[in-house]
Amino acid sequence: MTPTAVPALKPGGANGENRPPALLGDRGTGLALGAVLFFIYALGACRTIYVGDSGELVTAVHVLGVPHPTGYPLYVLLGKLWSLALPVGSVAFRMSLFSAACAAVACATLFLTLARLRCDRAAALTAALVLAFSPSFWGEANVQRVYALNAAFVMLGTRAAVEWYLERSQGWFVAAVAVCALGAANHTFMAVFGVAFVAFALAIDWRQVARPRTLATSAIAAFAGLLPYAYLPIASSFDPPLDWGNPETWESFLAVVRREDFWGRAWLESPADLVPIAADFLWSIGSELLWIGAAFAVVAALSRRYRWVALLAGLVVLFNLLVMAAHGSRSDLFIWHRYYIPSYAMAALLLGCAVDLLARRAGAWALIALVLPLALYFRGFDRFDRSDYRIAEDFSRRLLDTVPPGASLAASDDNILFVLMYLTMVEELRADVNLVLQGVGGAPLPALRFDPRSEPLYFTHHPNWDDSRLDVVPVGLAFRVWPRGEPLPPLPKPPVTLASADDPRVPRDYLTDNLVGHYYFMQGFTAERSDWLVASAFLRRAMREAPNNDVLFYNVGLIYQRNGMLAEALAAYRRSDEINPRPIPGPSRVRAADKIDEVEAELARLAPIEQRLRAEIGTPAIAAGADFHDGMATRLEALGEPVAARAHRHRARAARWRDQADQESFRFTR
Repeated sequence: MTPTAVPALKPGGANGENRPPALLGDRGTGLALGAVLFFIYALGACRTIYVGDSGELVTAVHVLGVPHPTGYPLYVLLGKLWSLALPVGSVAFRMSLFSAACAAVACATLFLTLARLRCDRAAALTAALVLAFSPSFWGEANVQRVYALNAAFVMLGTRAAVEWYLERSQGWFVAAVAVCALGAANHTFMAVFGVAFVAFALAIDWRQVARPRTLATSAIAAFAGLLPYAYLPIASSFDPPLDWGNPETWESFLAVVRREDFWGRAWLESPADLVPIAADFLWSIGSELLWIGAAFAVVAALSRRYRWVALLAGLVVLFNLLVMAAHGSRSDLFIWHRYYIPSYAMAALLLGCAVDLLARRAGAWALIALVLPLALYFRGFDRFDRSDYRIAEDFSRRLLDTVPPGASLAASDDNILFVLMYLTMVEELRADVNLVLQGVGGAPLPALRFDPRSEPLYFTHHPNWDDSRLDVVPVGLAFRVWPRGEPLPPLPKPPVTLASADDPRVPRDYLTDNLVGHYYFMQGFTAERSDWLVASAFLRRAMREAPNNDVLFYNVGLIYQRNGMLAEALAAYRRSDEINPRPIPGPSRVRAADKIDEVEAELARLAPIEQRLRAEIGTPAIAAGADFHDGMATRLEALGEPVAARAHRHRARAARWRDQADQESFRFTR
């Protein structure tokens, strides 16, 4: 068959190319697609609270509070209506289903947008399913976060932009502006999308955009769309238990909306940093759409027929990348890619256009493109089936079990604090514990006046106090404030494994790995004062569970270093530096590289001392057992080297344990 030329798609229905399709058929297919995707997402929806922002957002929905900037008022309001209208399971599960519904709407809208472009139905279906099963999108489709709702607005905004291009009507331009403004009340990316759309419209037909009536009507639509932000000061005036930034004054309101406390987290330090950011972004498109899918998108972008679609998609992608590069943290940019979901949606749009070009030339052979979403589906279902996920809730329940009735628990770190918020404010667990929301809204810990014996105070993370009267002692999953010099509080019961943490069927992401790693790190930290062998086993487990957590490796290095285990400390610091050569997050701005230099210098200082003592003892290195290490410890203590001596005491005990284990094994085999 001789290939035929494919004409450019023109506005206004030229040559009948743009006659409205069989809308009932397309709408019915889109509705069926959305229903099927909702069912798939619901099957794998998280039944309990998830890690990260989920606990805080669901708490804000339940108590009608103000979550972290930008406050996400539309998510809170729609989430409240959804959770009331769908009394199924826990509030956390309902909000997982809310994300599932939003994700299904986004994919159905993408299908209908391509159908409006007169694309082949198989091409539209391929694009919608590729987006549906792309890893970052699917990862947000069944947990409690704002990104699925944002994706729905991205696709609704795209649909309005396409209608404006085809019809060139003021009504569709205003509708696109209204969608962007309303979507910005959920996530500020839609304001960025709005800028991209206006730039696109100016490039296509600036005279129509510049009409006074269009400008005035669009301004009114934008104002109306942003009205949900009025929720923030109104909700704050009722003093809800979650009231981030207390946005009741104009200054505090702007601080929340503009995320003033968050811009300092930017990873970008110089223009040279744009290179790895862009490289990671481009690489991610191949992993999200598969490389052949990314190649399809490039083909459509270069085609004459869809060059205006490529202009719109390219502007959205460019602005998405620039905004993320300007303020994204290391984790935002390089670990999770959910902030790039709008770009992946644009790439899926172009992919659909490319498959349509293929269908026009190859006919039914274009159906082979459906292999792409099928491959993504089979690769991703187990990875995103969170129906048995219990890790975050189980961790926080065990943490609360650590705290006695009447105690205060000062909590920080999104991974822990936000889940505790949910359990105490939504599930109403442990009403006898005073949960202090440390760091929420930038508020410092209030002045403390308490008797640590009768008014127990706990922290989820070490407060880094330097008080001559008080110790901060690890007790399982928390730290307890204790009078210095008094006998330490009793150790907690031996720990057990977190629910579903060791189940290979339960998927784990970066944040979950960090939470599980922290669980074992705290057990090791607690055991340090009583049993180094147990402590070191927990520390090794923590590093295995969270292999990409620079902070955890740095903290493990500190524990090893103060116990004289310098080789182990050096390995931990090097791994931390390998993960993140920048300063460790926190007010002190320390770097793992500085600790590497410190440990290497200490090793160099101790090397001739230990070599001389080894010669005195006369034990070959290969025969160094418990007695040798005890002898080294005694001599090092006499020389005023208590930390190095402590390391040899630990090694002596480890050697005796190994000898005993070998003997037990020998008796068993006989």
